[in-house]
Amino acid sequence: MGRLATSCIAAFLLSSCGGPIETRISSTGPGVAMPTSILAEKIEAAAPNAVARDMVVAKLEEKGFTLGDTGALQLHVAVSERDAAISVATDKSEISKAKQRRPLQSCADKEYRLAVALSRISDGALLYRGSAAEYHCKATLAQAMPTLVALALADLAAPKGDYALTRGGFE
Repeated sequence: MGRLATSCIAAFLLSSCGGPIETRISSTGPGVAMPTSILAEKIEAAAPNAVARDMVVAKLEEKGFTLGDTGALQLHVAVSERDAAISVATDKSEISKAKQRRPLQSCADKEYRLAVALSRISDGALLYRGSAAEYHCKATLAQAMPTLVALALADLAAPKGDYALTRGGFE
């Protein structure tokens, strides 16, 4: 009986590192149904956004878009990392609520957020704005980035507004 109790306690303590991860997704605009050429902002390789931008460009190229020195659409990518205990709000709405620490959680959560915008160069019209955000205790931004990129671009052809998806994984 002692081994069973020890195993149960160990499993309970380890469960605070894994479990459900909620990704909050927001997408707006008329969308971009047809792949076209894009002009991506110039970013130095050492800039924090450079890896995120390259991953977004790669995902867009998988969808049939082409990157060039000229293009019909302008791409903007932003990535952020913040302490999840802090909420972010404007005068009119709360952008991101503070996350409470779970019982027996061994570290403080961080929120990772990726935002992508595509606008038409000819008139500046915003065609798509998508973002994905997650809270993580132990996972790094680099580990979360592939999921954030995929979900920030998931609604590119038909934006769905605000919603959340839950999956299991390394928190």
